[in-house]
Amino acid sequence: MDSIIKKDSGNTGKTLAVFCGVHGNEKAGVFAVEKILKNIELTRGAVYFVFANPEAVKKNVRFVDKNLNRCFFDDQSGETYEEKRAIELMSLLDECDALLDIHASNNKETTPFAITDNGAEVVSNMDFTIVATGFNKIEPGGTDGYMKRKNTIGICLECGYSGESEKNTDLAYNSILQFLQYYNCIESIIPMGKVAQKVIHVDDVQKVTSEEFELTQTFADFQTIEAGTVIAEDESRKYVADKERVILFGSQGKPIGAEAYILGNWVS
Repeated sequence: MDSIIKKDSGNTGKTLAVFCGVHGNEKAGVFAVEKILKNIELTRGAVYFVFANPEAVKKNVRFVDKNLNRCFFDDQSGETYEEKRAIELMSLLDECDALLDIHASNNKETTPFAITDNGAEVVSNMDFTIVATGFNKIEPGGTDGYMKRKNTIGICLECGYSGESEKNTDLAYNSILQFLQYYNCIESIIPMGKVAQKVIHVDDVQKVTSEEFELTQTFADFQTIEAGTVIAEDESRKYVADKERVILFGSQGKPIGAEAYILGNWVS
């Protein structure tokens, strides 16, 4: 199968992108897009369905050379596989009014949530109880951040634990339908989401500093961390919460330079 499939209704409407497999071992979105492509019939507009990192998907690894979701910069000129792929995909995104990018968490203790700084209205029609803002500043180079810089809508969905991809495929599939329904690209197939949503704003990221860096425990996503809690240690210091915080993506075993954990606070 081609890695970029464009469906065009032939009628006036929005041009959208649905990404999956930006991280190759996050398969719920891949399974969902494969299912959508067998059944979809657009009534308006056009949609790009994109297997964003096909080599990583094939190898079932997060990335081949570099995290693709840190490569979406306007002046990108790198030579790695993912950097070249980002250049190709940014050209595609420049045609689009909105992006839905489907991911999964590597933390077993997670809750599905949406990430967006400018797509709250769209996400309010999906079945996610948590919406996170602020990722564009602390983790630059993401797909949703690229869309925001272009004054278009960017949404990333974290559809549960990556090790339970088949279980989480329905959430990813339904979210794609709700996204397409919101923009009137398809007839209504399922109800739009009507769940109450809480908002968390993230503002700090800690990276793995050395081989000796270790979290003091495996933290659940959205776990509250009390002021004074030692979150991690390396050979030279302890990483301590200076005030009550909420933690995300705090799991063990990440390589040097990777995001060890992210901190934020509930805002609503």
